[in-house]
Amino acid sequence: MLRFLLIGLPLLILFLIAVAFGALNKQAIPFDFLIGEVTLPVAVLTGLFIFIGFLLGLLSMLGKQLSLRAENRKLRKELSARETPNA
Repeated sequence: MLRFLLIGLPLLILFLIAVAFGALNKQAIPFDFLIGEVTLPVAVLTGLFIFIGFLLGLLSMLGKQLSLRAENRKLRKELSARETPNA
């Protein structure tokens, strides 16, 4: 129950805010890419940019995560090598 209150309830509130934002912002705006132009609603563009930002954030953390895993693996091997002769 506590997990729902700490994780589920804020996500539910954010989802309801997003639905309200989408319902209130139906106007379409032109978005110019390098190769063409697309007319999309404000809510769709906002969601698209939030998703792209989320993916970029995950990719930026991925490199550090992989290096930390490699360092952790190296330290575990070093620790097991030090413990083996003492046993």
